[in-house]
Amino acid sequence: MTTSENALSTPSFVQVAYRHPWPVRLWHWANAGAVLALLLTGLLIFDIHPHLYWGEAGQEGEGAFLSFTRAPADNRTVAPEGAPADSAGSTAPPRTQWTLGRHHWGTGKMGSILEDGFGGSYLLVASPPADWQFGATRGWHFAFAWFLGFSLPAYAIYLLVSRRLTRTLLPSREELRPRSLAQELWKHLRFHRARGAEARHYNSLQKMTYLAVIFVLIPAMVLSGIAMSNTASAVWPHLSLLFGGHQSARSVHFITAMLLLVFVLVHVFQVFVAGFANQMRGMITGRFVIGKESAP
Repeated sequence: MTTSENALSTPSFVQVAYRHPWPVRLWHWANAGAVLALLLTGLLIFDIHPHLYWGEAGQEGEGAFLSFTRAPADNRTVAPEGAPADSAGSTAPPRTQWTLGRHHWGTGKMGSILEDGFGGSYLLVASPPADWQFGATRGWHFAFAWFLGFSLPAYAIYLLVSRRLTRTLLPSREELRPRSLAQELWKHLRFHRARGAEARHYNSLQKMTYLAVIFVLIPAMVLSGIAMSNTASAVWPHLSLLFGGHQSARSVHFITAMLLLVFVLVHVFQVFVAGFANQMRGMITGRFVIGKESAP
């Protein structure tokens, strides 16, 4: 029986288990803040040129496979007579448009128009603050990125040395059987709350998701971010080739960031489903209340 499975108190109606050791809690909260900062600063940086390409180079007119483009001209207002020409459109909210290949989707009116200085206009999906500075935002993004990049291998070493990886996160053969996975998925779709012995362990979907985030999603996001840097390319010239070029690395970086955002949103939603107060107590103090198992 592992440390996380040891009951600290065993009244007749409830048990309290020590589920999350302090290194897990520290890494969780430190990286929660880092990921939030990276997502906010990263989206502001992406809004400068909201187009994704594949290969080494990419620019306006190159044929992006994914774009957040400005509203059509007829959605913008005409500048009043005598007013500067660039005042046109200042009173009409632009319409967001997604472009994926030859397909286009309009997603309502939001954001603002950004002129790039070269005759092009792009849609800022979320208008930045008036005092927003690109250089400072980029600096903060790099600072939190390096923190995440160094904390990840440190946590991976902890998982291996403490054997938490094999004891807690690796799913068993039985858990990986299609029938077991289907049953677990059905429980999630019904917003089932684990109780009794079931609540002592991560379920199979949790295990696979956490492993994918720790060993696939975050490493891919960090490495693709490094590959985008010309300085890093000078030191490790083959790193960008690993992703198929600098623009491919940028696309991978954006896609993995969006997948991480989806994970965060689902994770927070599941915290409420499983019991917000109990889950927060477990991740702050390590102590997790095991509810009485439901009667069959």
